Amino acid sequence: MKLKDLGLAAAVTALWGLNFSFIKLGVAHIDPWVLAGLRFTLTAFPLVLLLPRPALGWHWLAGYGLAFGVGTWGAVTLSLRAGLSPGLAAWLLQSSAFITPLLGLWWLKRPWLRHQRLGAAIALLGFVWVLLSSSGNASIAGMALVLGAAIALSEANLLIQHAQLKPEQVLAFLVWSSLFAPLPLFAMAYASSGSTVFTALPQQLQGMAMVSLAFQVYPTTLLGYGVWNALLTRYSAAEVAPMALLVPLFALLFAALIFNHRSSASQLFGMGLILLGLVVNSFAQRWLLRRQASSA
Repeated sequence: MKLKDLGLAAAVTALWGLNFSFIKLGVAHIDPWVLAGLRFTLTAFPLVLLLPRPALGWHWLAGYGLAFGVGTWGAVTLSLRAGLSPGLAAWLLQSSAFITPLLGLWWLKRPWLRHQRLGAAIALLGFVWVLLSSSGNASIAGMALVLGAAIALSEANLLIQHAQLKPEQVLAFLVWSSLFAPLPLFAMAYASSGSTVFTALPQQLQGMAMVSLAFQVYPTTLLGYGVWNALLTRYSAAEVAPMALLVPLFALLFAALIFNHRSSASQLFGMGLILLGLVVNSFAQRWLLRRQASSA
């Protein structure tokens, strides 16, 4: 990846890290399924009335909308209502950084280069280290929800690449695919809690709940995923996906600032391993090429 694109990816991960805290603030006031449904309703409207539908089959739009909207963020939002901390939810979701290249190798036959495998192995060791240091404070159900969300996110990442989107189609694809998420999310809300989650909504949608929803829709989804999906149209999943390992670092930082959640020394050691793996994945080949060029 070019350094400019690495910088863009890092900025997006900071937004996403902060988003976990905003979701946590939102589910304190609104049912998690309803909150996720509203997020994707506002992602779709009114832009869907202004942007032409991408020249792709409806199955691509529906597949991405369900995997990303329902499978990923519906499950994450529910896990945060269940008591999972924003930092730990972010760590678990970023297991998609390992799942995405593996699925890409199997589904799209994308190569996974040696330095990328080495970086992923180092980062995976750090990832497991953090989990072992954190799991005593989390519910099994919450952790299972986010691991399922990570698989759904990996599928969404690969759908972007398999659909062979052009960079100028990315925003329209995100907006139109969001049409398929709200109804299933609202149906889950009704099935789990009945009509009261909707009748109580006018009183709940104020103050921090509105701030939470607006942050999830505009900077996080429309801007953040617009940039991220554009990167996936230009680079392989093995190059882009590991950058998402920065998300939990930012999530833990913001969780400490907003909720006073602190990381242990063991967790910090695991984070260091993850950063080392990310550096190897992103910069090892560049360093080797420069070394070969200088010795030639």
